[in-house]
Amino acid sequence: MPNYWYKALTGAGTVEQGWITAPDEAEVEERLRASGSFLIEARAKEKPKTATTVTDGAVPRKQLLAFMEYLASSVQVGMPLLTTLSDVETRLENRRLRKIIGEVRESISEQGRSLSEALAMHPRAFPDMYVTTIQAGEASGRLDFVLTQLVAYLDWQETISGQIRQATMYPMIVLGAIGMLILILIGYVFPKIIPVLQSRTAELPLPTKIVMAASAFLRAEGIILLVVLVASFLIYRVMRSRPTLGKFMDGIQLRMPIVGDFVRNVNMARMVTYLGLFYRSGVEIILALTLVERMIANRVVAAAVNRVRLEIEGGETMAAAFGRNPLFPPIIVRSVALGETTGQLDESLARAQTFYEREVPSAVRRMITALQPALIMVMGSVVLLVALAMILPILSIYQSIGVRR
Repeated sequence: MPNYWYKALTGAGTVEQGWITAPDEAEVEERLRASGSFLIEARAKEKPKTATTVTDGAVPRKQLLAFMEYLASSVQVGMPLLTTLSDVETRLENRRLRKIIGEVRESISEQGRSLSEALAMHPRAFPDMYVTTIQAGEASGRLDFVLTQLVAYLDWQETISGQIRQATMYPMIVLGAIGMLILILIGYVFPKIIPVLQSRTAELPLPTKIVMAASAFLRAEGIILLVVLVASFLIYRVMRSRPTLGKFMDGIQLRMPIVGDFVRNVNMARMVTYLGLFYRSGVEIILALTLVERMIANRVVAAAVNRVRLEIEGGETMAAAFGRNPLFPPIIVRSVALGETTGQLDESLARAQTFYEREVPSAVRRMITALQPALIMVMGSVVLLVALAMILPILSIYQSIGVRR
């Protein structure tokens, strides 16, 4: 379909010009007349060939949030889209995102693409969720509302990611401290006092023998141990990438005593947030569930969403489809049922999202509270074992000296 450069007189009496994609000049004139403008001149131009290389790649979420915030506020006050893109391109810190926005602007101005079509050319920077949501906003004429919803979603995602980092930071720091302590004591400190202990006492206590054996193994087979750890990590990554094994491991993750509750709450929070975002933006419910299924990281939860979608396609109500799967908690089932009954599904999903905005931080605190005693016990046990390994032989030497006297 060719692109047409046009010049038109608006209802306000000003002259505007730009590009529009249409099958012929008559269609251009009809579209302009529908928007209250009158065609002055139109010239067809062949669509420029798309560059063989398109800038793409993941960008930091904070930079993406800054871009969407500026775009949403500019569209709300009526600033032209191309002017907004030109302005925001100079404000962004991330070099890759600046280049991507420049290409998006060129796609819109020179090739006549819509915003969603231009963003779709950069799938790693702007996944399906962004493209589909903005496309729904363009089709419904509510682009400003949709962009505001996207900003709220990105802000929520940044908050939830911060809470997850907070939940995992403390255990990782403690485990790292334990590892460093073990390496220093067993690999450096203990080998220096082993000869003294062996020369002064005939029979070493059991804790000393255990630490001596660990020290000898660490010094002799340390490289092998490191290789085994790296290989185990790589095997785990490969297993996670396999659909069947990955789903099995995700199921184990959901059934873990302490972590499982946290993982389930995070995935349910993401599900109701994604679904509410798409529904409020005007995306049809089957397509919304399809997109939610792709975006859920846990494959067990994604499979449950897939079953819900298939049952709805088969004629079931949303409430019945969600209620049939025990993975979905009562708060989600009740919210969906109430939304279907009252015809206000967006409000019901918003209430469920608000619930999880409170529940996820509570789950973070519960997990940290439950992990703290276990980590303290592990660290205390290691320190106690090493202390006994050093103190018991020294006490034995003192006792033997006292007996000789």
